Amino acid sequence: MKRVVDVFKNHGRELVWTYVIHLQNSDEFHPGQLDFETEALRLSQLDKRGLVNELSAKVRLN
Repeated sequence: MKRVVDVFKNHGRELVWTYVIHLQNSDEFHPGQLDFETEALRLSQLDKRGLVNELSAKVRLN
């Protein structure tokens, strides 16, 4: 399952980066919106996009 997730700075809601997140789902794991947002924040830390307490993520629903 794939979702587009935008990462924003909490202050001013400036768009920092957009990720296309692909999470494999199985019979036991069905990813939800929070799973995609958490993965985008994890990747933003690896990519050094900002401090974790300064960023938020939001799945595009369209």
